[in-house]
Amino acid sequence: MHKKLIMLAFEKAIEIRVNKGEKKPSLINVAEDLSDSVYTFSDFKLGERSFRDYRNEVKKLTDINSDINIRQLKVINGLCHYLGFDDYEDFILKNKKDVGNKLTIEVKDKSVIVKATPSWIKIIISISVSIACLVVLFVYLNKPRFMVWQENHYLEVSFDTNRYDLSQLKRYKKERILNFKRIIPECDSTIFFNENRNAKLWYGKNTKGKIEYFTDVGLHPETGKTLKGVTTYIIDKYICIED
Repeated sequence: MHKKLIMLAFEKAIEIRVNKGEKKPSLINVAEDLSDSVYTFSDFKLGERSFRDYRNEVKKLTDINSDINIRQLKVINGLCHYLGFDDYEDFILKNKKDVGNKLTIEVKDKSVIVKATPSWIKIIISISVSIACLVVLFVYLNKPRFMVWQENHYLEVSFDTNRYDLSQLKRYKKERILNFKRIIPECDSTIFFNENRNAKLWYGKNTKGKIEYFTDVGLHPETGKTLKGVTTYIIDKYICIED
């Protein structure tokens, strides 16, 4: 089923680019989209070249019953989420006509691993309620959440590539939602340092070269560059400007 997973992922990525106006998307760009999507869903970075290699492996198969082997479990689960499935088990079950005749399920290290063998119908029927509940619980607890930067703060959103570019979608982080804001500091009211003289305000330039200020350490939402803690020099030169 790995070959079908790869081909469906490439088909969707191509379709998204075509819907955005590209007449003939390049495989490199499509593979980069898949690389970004898998990273967004699973926090695992696999280069675009590896995705193209997997696709080439599929193209070289001559036996309809042959398959390829995606070695990274996080890539498998990331592609499943990208295609709209809960996990690899859900992908297998909803594409079971392409599997052999038997399905066994193993839960190991919080990962659901599905293996195809003969007589899958009887095995599916015999899966115990406890295993099914465990899988549902696993999916619920590990369902990915996302956020995007809007004006001066992060906002939690659903994964929607029709509304947002992949570069905009970030993995949800509660501390980013609660603590990371862009502000306009005031010389008389903003607290720049704590009692230990450590910075409580961070700064960085946006895409237009203008300095912006943030309430927590991290990366600039637009440029991705690491923010710097304010210094007395920055405060005197750019914030508390004497007339």
